[in-house]
Amino acid sequence: MSERILAVIPARGDSKGVRRKNLRLLNGRPLLYYVLHTALNSRRITDIVLTSEDEDILAYAAQFGILLRRRPPALAEDDVPLAPVVRDALAWATEQRGPYSAVVRLQPTCPLLRSETLDRAIDTFLAQGVDTLLAATDATHLMWREQDGQPVPDYPARVNRQQLPRRYRESGAFFITRPEWVQAGDGIGPRISIMELPEDEGLDIDTPTDWLVAEALMRKLRIAIVTAANASLGMGHLYRMLTIADALLGHDITFVAVDTDARHLALIQEHGYTLVEATSGEILDRLAALQPSLIINDILDTSTDYVRRQRQLGAFVVNFEDLGGGADEAHLVFNALYENSHPKETHRFGHAYFCLPGHFTYVPPAEFRDPPQVLLIAFGGVDQNNLTCQVLGVLPRVLDEVPLARVDVVVGPGYAHDAELAQALAGLPRAVAERVQVQRSVRNMAKVMRQADVAVTSNGRTVYELAAMGVPTISISQNDRETLHLFSRYNKGVRYLGMASPRTPEMAQAALVGILTQPDLRRAMREALLETDLRGGLNRVVGEIQSEYWRWKNAR
Repeated sequence: MSERILAVIPARGDSKGVRRKNLRLLNGRPLLYYVLHTALNSRRITDIVLTSEDEDILAYAAQFGILLRRRPPALAEDDVPLAPVVRDALAWATEQRGPYSAVVRLQPTCPLLRSETLDRAIDTFLAQGVDTLLAATDATHLMWREQDGQPVPDYPARVNRQQLPRRYRESGAFFITRPEWVQAGDGIGPRISIMELPEDEGLDIDTPTDWLVAEALMRKLRIAIVTAANASLGMGHLYRMLTIADALLGHDITFVAVDTDARHLALIQEHGYTLVEATSGEILDRLAALQPSLIINDILDTSTDYVRRQRQLGAFVVNFEDLGGGADEAHLVFNALYENSHPKETHRFGHAYFCLPGHFTYVPPAEFRDPPQVLLIAFGGVDQNNLTCQVLGVLPRVLDEVPLARVDVVVGPGYAHDAELAQALAGLPRAVAERVQVQRSVRNMAKVMRQADVAVTSNGRTVYELAAMGVPTISISQNDRETLHLFSRYNKGVRYLGMASPRTPEMAQAALVGILTQPDLRRAMREALLETDLRGGLNRVVGEIQSEYWRWKNAR
């Protein structure tokens, strides 16, 4: 005969920590709904009996088609433990439906328990042949207890948490035992086993704080971030996605890295995120396996079919910096660089949506100095036109006009002009070359930028980073796409020189001398940059992603 499993759900009408919590709405549903949903979706449970003295609870549970036990008055008092309540429910259910081989007590106060976990626990209980299986969570900490009215340590030695003996906290998620032990006493037989649960599934709601935590955990999303980083594409997309992922910490986040080299794959892993590698042709298959509720694409332009197929997976789709046909299919699009005077309702354009990397938030803006001391040359991770060397070529004439103390040159991991750079440095007069410091793949650009009085850069994300640090900037577009970045055209803190051309060196020289020799101009440029709200962009983007997701989810 197959095993017959009875689930007993004790649900009183009142409680001490959170008043009448069983029928209070948690994330839009009564707390009691979640344990009923878990039990009804179990493949191992034969019958479910809910035991309560409360008319409202019994009326609510009746719609689920389960057994309802009106609790005898003697078992409805505040001080009655659970053991006799479960014993009564078992005896009553057995009269109704026949004997059971195991009894599972499920408490409504553990709404995050999944049906799959419950089934695995029942299978474990049956396979081990134990008398009782308890749900528990890891509670290994430096604990204290009271002895003779005084606190004393409850650990053998004060060591790191990982070195302490394992301790468990019993959870109300499930308590599985054999009927004979329910009938004999408190339900705990001599052969006991513990099944450790993840912290969220083992959460018990006893206080309003627990309630708040449970509601937050229920809004946890499964997020797939599709991005790429390599020598030709640079690393700006990956850095932005790492910044956003860090702001979404706590959600279930997986990076789908497309045609990404080993160095950047390691960077994702260093940040502690799950990583899935893919070629461009494998993206959709990888996403189908992950079954995300939210997909974020940061791979430049997408096709209409690509985004439509993501939507067919049942996911909310968010794209960044997308000028392709897929942008019209995405649920939400952010484009901080390329502005649009008539954006679609689902599109967000402009500097207000720039996601400033995390380390910029705790480094204050550069201070104004006169005379200026440091020039920064930073043309991004690739510098396709080798503008670095072009600007180095005019340094002798610039330093004749303004005797700067130092010139910081930053090149990225995709910079492919090392031979030309070495030649350009060797061709500088010794007095100039001694002031040039070259750095590659800087981890904290905020600290480098804060030391600069003026900077020269490409017309991309770095302009926003320099603006957040209050550094007057000369900007040059490396390609047609960068010419669409309008911030450099209208913000008075940036001198935009247009697309890179044969005239770029002389234009850069004139702009540098003009800005460096005019303190009032530099001060005005700095103030214009700092008046722009760039430090709130990340919170704005993350807030809109979450609010628009739930608007979409609740409307389905």
